[in-house]
Amino acid sequence: MKEKRAEFTKTDWQRAQTAVFNEYDRFVKRLHVEGVDYTILQARRIVIYQDLIEEWKHNVPTLMTDLEDNIQALTVFTDLAEDGQSHLLDRCAKKMEVWPDYIPSPLTIWLELAEDVERES
Repeated sequence: MKEKRAEFTKTDWQRAQTAVFNEYDRFVKRLHVEGVDYTILQARRIVIYQDLIEEWKHNVPTLMTDLEDNIQALTVFTDLAEDGQSHLLDRCAKKMEVWPDYIPSPLTIWLELAEDVERES
C-alpha cells in the first residue's frame, strides 16, 4: 500500500520558501553577532547553507517540481506547523557535515538528503 502524502499548494510553498530564506537570514545575523572567530569556525556550515539555499531560490513552480517528492525538503512544513519557522537548513547541515568532501549541484544535494532519510526510515 502506497503512503499518501499531503498536497501542498503554491501558497504553502511560497510560505515555506520565505521561511527557509528567513532561517538563512537568522544564521547570517548570528554570524555577525558572534564575530569573526565564530564565523571562521562555521566555514563548512556557511558553504553548506549556501548550497542548500540555491535550490530554494527558484521560482515557486520550479521549486515545487524539484522538491515536492523530497522527504527531507518536505519536513519544512512540519517545522512551520510546529513553531512557524524553518529549521530545515540546520537539520540538513547536521547530516551533511558528516558526508565526505563533495561538490554536488544544489539539486543533487537534495536528492542525497532524501536518500539519507529513506535509509534512516
